[in-house]
Amino acid sequence: MYRALIVEDEDLMREYLAAKLSELCPEWEAGATASDGMEAVERMAHERFDAVLTDIRMPGMDGLELARYIRRTDAQLPILILSGYDEFNYARAAMKLNVFDYLLKPLNEEELSAALTSMAALAALRKATSTAQATFAALAGEPAALASLRQKAAEKSVGVLMIAPSLLLPPSIRAKVLVTLAENITGGLWKAEQVSADMVAVFCAAPDPLLVATEGRALYSRACERYTDYPLHAGFTPFEPARAQATAAEAEAALRVALSTNVAWVSQPLLYAQRKHLCMLEALRGNLAAALAQKTLNDQHRGALLAALRDVPPPSAVTSAACLLWESDADSHARVSALLTLLGTSAGPINETDFHQTERNSPLIANGKTELRPLPDFLMLTSQTVSPEKTVERFSMALDCLFQPEIGTAQPASALVERARDYLRLHFSEPISLSSLADTLGITSAYLSTLFHREMGLSYSRYLLNLRMEDASRRLLADPKARVGDIGEAVGFPSAKHFTHVFGQYYHLSPSEYREHKHTLPTP
Repeated sequence: MYRALIVEDEDLMREYLAAKLSELCPEWEAGATASDGMEAVERMAHERFDAVLTDIRMPGMDGLELARYIRRTDAQLPILILSGYDEFNYARAAMKLNVFDYLLKPLNEEELSAALTSMAALAALRKATSTAQATFAALAGEPAALASLRQKAAEKSVGVLMIAPSLLLPPSIRAKVLVTLAENITGGLWKAEQVSADMVAVFCAAPDPLLVATEGRALYSRACERYTDYPLHAGFTPFEPARAQATAAEAEAALRVALSTNVAWVSQPLLYAQRKHLCMLEALRGNLAAALAQKTLNDQHRGALLAALRDVPPPSAVTSAACLLWESDADSHARVSALLTLLGTSAGPINETDFHQTERNSPLIANGKTELRPLPDFLMLTSQTVSPEKTVERFSMALDCLFQPEIGTAQPASALVERARDYLRLHFSEPISLSSLADTLGITSAYLSTLFHREMGLSYSRYLLNLRMEDASRRLLADPKARVGDIGEAVGFPSAKHFTHVFGQYYHLSPSEYREHKHTLPTP
């Protein structure tokens, strides 16, 4: 059974969700409740949860701020937004944070049950494909994980190594490189783990404090040898259990410097020039965040950003700007368009759908294995040597991309919904989320969610459940000897118990009863 954290400021709604969760989906239980985001943060500091269900408007830290906090440390934890506000801006902001779904109050129990069912499949996948997240827990300072780390390291000195692919790779390619990094880095005290949306971490150890950095470099070198077509960067620092979170932040800062200056390896303590560069990057980020908060790029903000970039040495100006753009709070497609514009691959906004199409033609994951294939030459974006003036000019154009309307919505809404339906019909048995489907279509998750509700009259989760149940019923009638558990797994339910419960709720008959009575398929 998976544990959910319920975050809701209204007492009656919080109690209702806690009491009803297991009834709506037996795979879930209310692990804990919180009345606002700050209480939820406190809960998550001491307990682990498989998902978070949260309201948006709450006193103190609201649901969106809570989601941002979660995404800084866990890029994949399912977050379900439950809101009484049918406003596109709220949904858009939520989907930018890769939330699982956005459901409106008053809640429709069928939609909530469908969403929980799909979330259970994702939770099962996380459990099956990840480690016990010991690395993440130790970096967060959890006592049990730190004790295990000390035992694992014995009397050795420990260091933490963070690795990320170059910012000059297409964003969708970077995501897949990260997945394979976590799976294939060998060595270290524990298996390497993806600890955020854009980096992998691993602990290494050596008998002497002076040798632990050497061990970290050796681990990084082995990773580079395996991924010769994909430039990797690393940040390293000695790990101090007594200040675990601070140590993790130092390793991340070292990695950010490596990425933004386009150097392979940076270790703590930082050199003076590296500290200066990190301060400059933070100043740039602050100026851009202020402009995005106002939803307008005025002359003052633009001037400050361009002036700051002119002070960056030419060899690292492009990658510093790329780091700034990619880590901004702008819409994901605007960030992609801005990044491509900066790198000189486009004179204007570009839809990332082209990159997804290229991936399908030359996939990174082949034959069911996470085996990286070399990128086509035109996809390997390179920071070609350009004049400082040209870099600043491209950066100015890239800033304009961040403040343009959403990219990728030029197609008629009905055509987009039809493409979404076609894709789901082919892939419904996979643990597919609204965000991943939206990425495939080249639109935002919020826009896709709105289209589903408007044109289909039901949520994405409900439509996905309909497809799975229809196929399950056909399989039950087509093969009387097929095991119920096998059918459930074939349509996207890794647990036979969970599949039986959902099927019973959907058809008001168990799978065995449905097969026995040979019911014709009702229209959901």
